[in-house]
Amino acid sequence: MSLPIEPKKAEPSSALAIRQQTALSTHVATNTAVERDESLHLRDILRIILKRKWWILSVTLLVFSVAALFTLLQTPIYRATTVVQIEKTAARIVDYRDGANAESGWSDEREFFVTQVELLRSKSLAERVMETLRLDLDKPKATLPTSDSTDREVRNDWIGRIVSTWRQRREPSVKDVQTLDRESVLGTLRGALTIEPIRNSRLVKIQIDNANAELASRMANTWADAYIKSNLERRLDASSYAKTFLEQQLGQIKEKLETSERQLNEYTRQKQIVNIDEKTNLNGQNLSEFTNALAKAEQERIRAEASYDEIRRNLDNSKDLLDSKSLSTFRENKAKLEAEYQDQLKIYKPGFPKMQQMQAQIEEIDRRITSETEAIKSSIDGTARAAFLSAKAQEGQLRARVDSAKRNVLNIQDQGIRYNILKREVDTNRELYAGLLQRFKEVGIAGGVGTNNISVADKADVPLFPFKPDLFRNAMIGLILGLMAGLALAFVVEYMDDSIKFPDEVERFTGMALLGVIPKVATKQRAAYVQATSDPRSAVAEAYRSVRTALQFSTSSGAPRTIAITSCTKNEGKSTTAFSVAVALSQLGKRVLLVDADMRNPSLHRMLGIDHAVGLSNLLSSNVEPISVTHTTAFENLYFISSGPLPPNPAELLMGPNLSRLLSPSSSVFDHIVIDAPPILGIADSIVMCNRADASLFVIESSGTSKTSIRNALRRLRQAGVQPLGAILTKLSGGTGGYGYDAEYYYYGADDAALPVRA
Repeated sequence: MSLPIEPKKAEPSSALAIRQQTALSTHVATNTAVERDESLHLRDILRIILKRKWWILSVTLLVFSVAALFTLLQTPIYRATTVVQIEKTAARIVDYRDGANAESGWSDEREFFVTQVELLRSKSLAERVMETLRLDLDKPKATLPTSDSTDREVRNDWIGRIVSTWRQRREPSVKDVQTLDRESVLGTLRGALTIEPIRNSRLVKIQIDNANAELASRMANTWADAYIKSNLERRLDASSYAKTFLEQQLGQIKEKLETSERQLNEYTRQKQIVNIDEKTNLNGQNLSEFTNALAKAEQERIRAEASYDEIRRNLDNSKDLLDSKSLSTFRENKAKLEAEYQDQLKIYKPGFPKMQQMQAQIEEIDRRITSETEAIKSSIDGTARAAFLSAKAQEGQLRARVDSAKRNVLNIQDQGIRYNILKREVDTNRELYAGLLQRFKEVGIAGGVGTNNISVADKADVPLFPFKPDLFRNAMIGLILGLMAGLALAFVVEYMDDSIKFPDEVERFTGMALLGVIPKVATKQRAAYVQATSDPRSAVAEAYRSVRTALQFSTSSGAPRTIAITSCTKNEGKSTTAFSVAVALSQLGKRVLLVDADMRNPSLHRMLGIDHAVGLSNLLSSNVEPISVTHTTAFENLYFISSGPLPPNPAELLMGPNLSRLLSPSSSVFDHIVIDAPPILGIADSIVMCNRADASLFVIESSGTSKTSIRNALRRLRQAGVQPLGAILTKLSGGTGGYGYDAEYYYYGADDAALPVRA
C-alpha cells in the first residue's frame, strides 16, 4: 500500500489556530452555561432498581432468612384471654346509694373506665395474683453479692465519683434477697400482662403471655378474680369509712343544733319577741300607708302653693273680680254718668255747677269701685293663703308620722337581724342533722348488700396454639424490611457512585449532544477495537458506524476534517474510539490519518502492531516531513502516525509550529485526521490539541467517569475556548440500559449473527 503524495509545503505558523464555529447540536451553546436537570425521574429509579437488582435481592433474602431463623429459634408463647365487663354502677337491690359511689362522685364515664384499666395494671393487683398462685416460690433464689464486691473502696476524686454513680445506677439499693425475688417475679408477671379495652363497649380483655399454656390460663382467670375481689373490698371499705365518718358528723351537728336553739330562745326572751315576722309586716304596712298619704299631701301642698302664687300674680284679672255684680253695677252707673257728662259738655262748660256736680258723682263712683276691688282682692288672697297653709301643715304632720314609722321599722329590723341569724342557724343545723341521719341509715343498709359492678364475661381457656412467634408475619416483616433495606442500600450506593451511567444523563448533565453509545465488551470476548475493525456484524462495529453517521450530520459540510478525541482520565476507551472512528471513516473510501498524540502513554501502535520508534514527537521537534513518519496500515485508506519517542515536554512540542503544518488543509492530502489526544485533567496537552483541531469529541466511560471530573474537564475546555462537538458514552453494560436510552442497536442480519445491544 503506497503513501499519499506529499503536497506542496506550506509556511508553518507558530500561532494557535483560531477556532471556527461549527454547526453543533442545538443542545450546545459556545459561551453560555448549560442548565442541567439533575432531578430524579421515575425512569431513573427504575434504572437504579434494575442495575442494583442483585444487591436488593441479596439483602432482601438475607433479612428474610434472618427473620425466619430468629422466629424458629424463639420459644413458643401462649396467650390466654379473660374478658371482664366493667359497669360504672352495680345493679341496685335497694334504692340506696352506697358509700363508694357517694364519695367518688364520678362525673365522666370515660375517666372512670380509664381508671379501672389502670387499676388492672397496678402493682398491688399483680402482688395479689402472685401470692394467690405462689409464683414467688417457684423462682430460683437470688444471691447477694459478697461484701468484697459491695464494700469496695471508692476514690475521692472525680473518677471515683463517676464510678460510684455508675455502680449506684446498676446495683439495686435494696439488698434483701426476698425483696429482690418478689420484684423480679412482679416485673415478669406485669411484663406478660396486656390490658386491651374493646372499643365502644364496657368489656376489657385481660391477656397473659406465657410459655406454659395451662399456667397462662390460670394466671388470666386469677387476675380477673383478684380484680373483682379487690374492687368489692374497696367498695366495702368505702362504705365502712362512710358510716364511721357519718357517725362523727352526726354527733357534731347534733351538738351545734342544740346550741343554736338555746341561743335563739334566750334572745327572744330578752327582746320579748313573740313573732318578729308579724311585727315587721305591721310596721312595714303602716310605713307604706303613711308614705302614700305623705305623697298625696305633698301633691296637694304643691297644687295649693301653685294656685296661691298664680292668684297673687294675676289678682287684677281674677275671675271673682270679673264676676262681681256690685262692681258691674258701679261700672254701669259710671258709664252712664260719663256719657251724660259728655253730652252736657256740648251745652255747658266744665265749670258749670251742674257739670261739677256730675264730675263729683263720677269720682264718688270711682272711689267705691276701688274700695270694692280691694275688698274682693283681700278676700281672694286670704282664701288661697289659708288653703296653702292648711296643705303645708298637713304635709308636715304626715312627714313626722312617716319618720316615726321608719324609726319603728328600723328598730324592728335591727332586732330581726340577730333573730334571723339565730333562726337560720337553727334551721340549717336541723336540715344537716336530718340529712346525715337519713344518709347514715342508707349507708348501713346498702353496705350490707355487697353488690359488685364488675363481672367475668368470658373465662380464659387453655390456649391450643402458640400466640407468638408468628412465622408468617415475621417472615413478611423480614421480607418487607429486607426489601426496604436493599432499596436503601441500592440508592445509597448509587448516590455514592458519582458517575454517568446512562445515555440520557450525558445530554442532561453536560449539555453536549450524544453522538454514540458503545456497548461494553465481555472479558472473555475479543477486545472492542478488534470487534469494531474485524467483525462488521458485531454490535461494537455497528455502534461506531452510528458515531460516524452522527459526525457526518454534525456540521453542514459533513464530518469535520480534523477531529481530536479526548476524555477526562485514562482507560475510558478514548484510544479505542479514535481507532474505531478512523477505521469507520476510512471505510467510506476517504483518506484518513490516525495520529497518536498521547505522547505520555501511547497505545495505538499496539493496536496496529506498528513500531513507534519514529512518530509525532520527531515531527514536532524537528523539520522532518510528515511523509517520513507516516505509516501504512492493514486497513485500506487508513494511515497512522505513532507518538514516537516519549519526549520530556509534550505540551511545549504541541505549542510549536509543526503541529499546524501537519493539520493544515493546504499541506495535507488527507480527507480526515483523527487525533488520539491525551486526557484533559492534570495535563495541558489535550487543551492545545483540541484548540488546534476543527472539532473535538469527549469520551465518557459509563459507570466509570465521575461527574466531578467531567465538570472540571469541560470547564477547562471551555475556558480555553473549546466547545466539544459531542460526547461518546463507552463501556455501557447491556443490563443497565433497559430504561436509559430510546434507541436500540441491532445488527440487521442472521438471527445468530449478533445479539441486540441496548443503549
